[in-house]
Amino acid sequence: MLILFFLTTVLAQIKPDGVKWQDWHMLQEHGIEQYDAKLFFNLHDLDGNGKWDRNDILNLYGLVHSTIIGDGSGMGSSNIKVTSDLQDDVVNKFFEIFDNNNDQTITIDEFESFHNQGNELPDFGYGSGHHLNFEDEYEEHHWNEYHKDQDPDVLIKHKEDIEHELLHHKQEMEDSHELSNVRDYTKQFLSNIRLNNLCSKYLI
Repeated sequence: MLILFFLTTVLAQIKPDGVKWQDWHMLQEHGIEQYDAKLFFNLHDLDGNGKWDRNDILNLYGLVHSTIIGDGSGMGSSNIKVTSDLQDDVVNKFFEIFDNNNDQTITIDEFESFHNQGNELPDFGYGSGHHLNFEDEYEEHHWNEYHKDQDPDVLIKHKEDIEHELLHHKQEMEDSHELSNVRDYTKQFLSNIRLNNLCSKYLI
């Protein structure tokens, strides 16, 4: 059952029915099946100050980067722009659930009370909460497991390797297109047509 659950999350990046978002996140991102509120909280308390702030929440949901490339795991094809409005919406909704004293932080006591009552963290629809960029996520979840020791040159290609490579090149092209000098060049580019190579019937 656990294997089936893991395969479903890897292939779809959509939370399986009947699974709490925090359980999906812990298994998908950290390889942890059993945990308590304290472990979950401390794992996502980035600066170790005993409180979650805006940055901790965005990191938890994989929304610290300006763009979710692919599905965030190093796979996928379409990108999601993470705007400041999107970030504000997620953080504000999160604080509405936990922040009882409106101090814009969440303490471990507030989270433990929520967790120990069996409540579920909201699924905002942006995957399982990938903390790293798409290159590091691929390395963490696939390359380290299947290639690091036995196949560092990736001579054995899995579908994940091919999908990641396609995503990588797609992103390179999109990044290049964003450069103003590249856009200007493509606008001004004219093919050099050699008229003497054309058949006479095409010449007026």
